[in-house]
Amino acid sequence: MGAFYPLHQRSEAAYNLPPLADVEIREFYNFIREQSQESAEDGDGQEAGESGEQQQPQEKAATDEVDAPEKGKKEEKKGAFGTLQAFIDVLERSRSRLKKTGLKIYKRGNSAPTGHPSATLCRPDVAIFREGFSPPQDKGKVFWGSIEMAIEFHSAGKTHDERLKQAATYAMFLLEARPDLVSALGLLVELNSLVFFFCNAEGIKKVIVSKKEDYLPLLSAVMRYLDRGRKEHVDPTLERVPDSDLFHISFPNESTDPVTSQTQPIEYPSCRLHYSHDPFGRRPNVFIYKPANDVTAIRVIKDQYIRKDRRWNEKHILEKIHAEGTYPAVVRMCLFGEIAQARCDDRIRVRICLQDYGTEFLSLETPRDMIYALYDLLEVTRGLYFDRKILHRDISPWNIIIRNLQDTDKIETCSTTSPVFIRHLLDPDKEPQHKSSIFLIDFGYSQDLDSSEFSKNGRTGTPMFIARAVQAGKPLRPQPRMYFPGLPPLLEDARAIYESNYPHRVKLFNGAFTSQSGPCNNPVPPFRHKLAHDGESGIWTAVWWSIQAFPKNGEEKPIPMQYWDALMPKYDGPRKGLPNNDGRNSVLHAFADAEQSIIHPGYTDLVGLFESIATAIIPDYHWAADPIRQRPDFVHEILQRIILDFVIQNKDKSFMDIKKADTNRTVDRGTNRPHLSLPKTESQRSSSMPSKKSSVSSQGRKRKLKETVPDPTELAAALSEADEADDTHSDYGGDHHEEGTHRLTKKSRTNDLVINVEPE
Repeated sequence: MGAFYPLHQRSEAAYNLPPLADVEIREFYNFIREQSQESAEDGDGQEAGESGEQQQPQEKAATDEVDAPEKGKKEEKKGAFGTLQAFIDVLERSRSRLKKTGLKIYKRGNSAPTGHPSATLCRPDVAIFREGFSPPQDKGKVFWGSIEMAIEFHSAGKTHDERLKQAATYAMFLLEARPDLVSALGLLVELNSLVFFFCNAEGIKKVIVSKKEDYLPLLSAVMRYLDRGRKEHVDPTLERVPDSDLFHISFPNESTDPVTSQTQPIEYPSCRLHYSHDPFGRRPNVFIYKPANDVTAIRVIKDQYIRKDRRWNEKHILEKIHAEGTYPAVVRMCLFGEIAQARCDDRIRVRICLQDYGTEFLSLETPRDMIYALYDLLEVTRGLYFDRKILHRDISPWNIIIRNLQDTDKIETCSTTSPVFIRHLLDPDKEPQHKSSIFLIDFGYSQDLDSSEFSKNGRTGTPMFIARAVQAGKPLRPQPRMYFPGLPPLLEDARAIYESNYPHRVKLFNGAFTSQSGPCNNPVPPFRHKLAHDGESGIWTAVWWSIQAFPKNGEEKPIPMQYWDALMPKYDGPRKGLPNNDGRNSVLHAFADAEQSIIHPGYTDLVGLFESIATAIIPDYHWAADPIRQRPDFVHEILQRIILDFVIQNKDKSFMDIKKADTNRTVDRGTNRPHLSLPKTESQRSSSMPSKKSSVSSQGRKRKLKETVPDPTELAAALSEADEADDTHSDYGGDHHEEGTHRLTKKSRTNDLVINVEPE
């Protein structure tokens, strides 16, 4: 399905555009399946001739500025399209030549078009609609999904490059809002030229025409292309519902009529477009089918493009996970198929229908909910690794979905060897062992450890949540003196629960209770994603929830800037791929020192939990000498023991059930609080060894850290992007800028709910 993540209202300049490739005018005619004027004149093309030579005198009558460039400097500044209305007049004349046309042209109103999955506030100067999808004149409400083409008119306050990017962005927005379109068009009107854009999963191309004998025929050709419904570039299995963000969706030939024995499509009417982001590469779209009276019939439908010679990774992974029956805490797949009618060059559109639905991790209301979800996440990723030989590799708040616990009861009983989740540990008589509060989604970047088809050394993940070693592409830098904590001694009640449910783990990790020093001079093999990296990503997810939350009836206290800054991905250049620098160690060191100001005062009881967790994950166990600490699940073991012990100690404490506010804490951007210098902090802590008697939650490890003034540069919204592989990389593929969901590519995230899916 894709990852749920917050959305922010994008401005006109909020997009990372791919390179705008220039094409010849003949090639652009080929894109829209129209004959160029020259081709038409060589054949029978009377229609093209009419829209070219025969219409020129009328076009000139429509605007006296058409030949302005030849009249002198003063007139030249005014241009062929000196005003927006002059251009609209020309556009209307092109439209009027179409027989029984359903196209309508509207000038920008006072409000932005609505219904875009990104909630963009952009307002194109001109929009072309089809009859039946036109905005009501009396209401002035325009849906992005109703637009056929968005047009930007020359703005003197912007440079030519800025205007190009803005107009190209409108074409991209249209492709997001119209998943039924395989390709979308855009147009920039300059004073003496027109710039046409052709946008699809392969990228965006443009043609600049500045001669009247070129741009007027091409404009007419574009109008004809739109008028006939551009059938060559529309997915017939996605049907728009007028003036809405809804689509009727079908899976072609997926069922058999019992009477005729003929195959017929399975249809899902009125599906809401829930997520659409980055219309290039994989171009993911996610829809929600939600019948009014049947919660169990809710379906999540995901479209994306893959190269025709690539394996459909997510489908393969989910089939393997559930091959021996339902595996708990993993989204279930009920339909899948290829959409042959929506091919885009050498890409094919694939569609998958998922039967589990829930809310995002960040919607969790209480510390208890968050802690239970974190434990279950560690348990299911551990189980997938050993039971199914699967690594998820993209754990983030938007790939961890919270299931309605009533829906969990409907899942058939799982195998007795399935993971044991925390609610069963705490109440074994009432809660079945497979009852998890979460389920994982978005397995597009997952790795099948049994498969030889994919490289095992690719890096993938979501910045801010990706494990530090994955971001670095190697084990974390060893320090002269390193501290490797021992497993925490469980309290009596917690120990009894643990031993009865995980007897094999008790035996396996016996003897790892003593802390050790290092580093050991272990060789560094080629980088591989490890189970421990998924565990660390889960911790950053919990930190993200905790640092933003404040009690519902409490006073909002801003997040100190230095900790927010440390969590943000840091790029030396454009925000693409994996960040260049990582400041998150300073957050871990602050937690390990029991720093109270990171978390809201209403939730400071969580500091003790994160103190123990931070101490456990600061070192990279690659440098440990003990074979037990080298086990793939050692990090999971130490974290799950810490969490279970904390829950047993605090299960009846009131803070565990204090609901958080519906909004997040703000950032204290004006603070002068010192910023922890990562290199110094990391080095100093690594050389400050606790005594051997210290447990993971040692309280006496506090010391003054050297400090530096923070960079005053204002932070942008957090990006979710990751390392984009070359398109030929067998591990996860890539596109022009790729990502990563996802890289990889996941984009700006801030407040509302959306879903994220993986790229190729």
